[in-house]
Amino acid sequence: MPAIIAKLFVALAIGIFLIFRFDIKLESLVAEISNWYFILVAAVIPLTLSTFLSVHRWQVFLRLNGIHERLITLWKINLLSQFQGLILPSSQGADAFRIFYIEQRNPQKRGAAGSTVVVERMMGLLVLCAFTIVALPFLPVSGDYSLLVTLVAIISLGAVTAQFILVSERIHCWYSGFQSRYQIIQKIMSYAEKLHAGAINFPYKKALLPSIVLISCYQGSLISVVYFVFRAYGYDIPFMQHFALYPVIAILTLVPITIGGLGVREGFFVYFYSMIGVPPHIAVGVSLVNYSLMALLPAVFGAVVYLWSGFRENHRYKSN
Repeated sequence: MPAIIAKLFVALAIGIFLIFRFDIKLESLVAEISNWYFILVAAVIPLTLSTFLSVHRWQVFLRLNGIHERLITLWKINLLSQFQGLILPSSQGADAFRIFYIEQRNPQKRGAAGSTVVVERMMGLLVLCAFTIVALPFLPVSGDYSLLVTLVAIISLGAVTAQFILVSERIHCWYSGFQSRYQIIQKIMSYAEKLHAGAINFPYKKALLPSIVLISCYQGSLISVVYFVFRAYGYDIPFMQHFALYPVIAILTLVPITIGGLGVREGFFVYFYSMIGVPPHIAVGVSLVNYSLMALLPAVFGAVVYLWSGFRENHRYKSN
């Protein structure tokens, strides 16, 4: 709880800073929306195309590890994880719950099942870096993008390093068999060893082509949501410019400073989109609407699934 409260405080502090620094009127965040049709289009994407691509990609990864789950089951896990992951720091808190649920369903594949989520996330990170590098030349030539280029270089180097650690047998052997007198530490290290082993033994060659296609399409669908939200605010920014800016924001929001990346994400939206002339209040509005559509809206459906599952369990218990 202290950690959660601290992260909420940081999010609130960043939000207050943005409001006073740029004189943002909260009512303008909605009033500035000029075309609600684009909001409707953007809202459909996370619930249909993005979710299907994400679930199908995960199903492919699981099958390569000898785990066969129905698409509807993985869809349900995704929705539940989106709902429960809201309480965790970082914008990817749902991943911890995805690992929990898939390991619970496949105890005989402990480590290997959870590693599919980690591998999927790492491949997604590398694709995001590639998107930004390819799209940088499409930004307006008048801007100063030295910091952006530096960040992209650092993030790309970090992503490659993390991938190297993920597949390194030498690093795995280095801590394998670790013993601790504290039971909780022993359990954590034991599971980390299994998870790492699953990532090392993952059939990357078989997964490479389908994963690149599916991950690219998935990330493209997320960026299209940002594109349509900006259109709703009256800003028709070229699609490729979103490819250059949004992936950097998505990656930086992974840092677990606040709950769900709130505040941090809005600050990055203001900073990076100001490079192409977007006013701060529009950037904050787009960030909040985008988060609502991509995280909160699926979480609402996840809450329905969660409550319905609990209702069915209680009904079954009473019947028995």
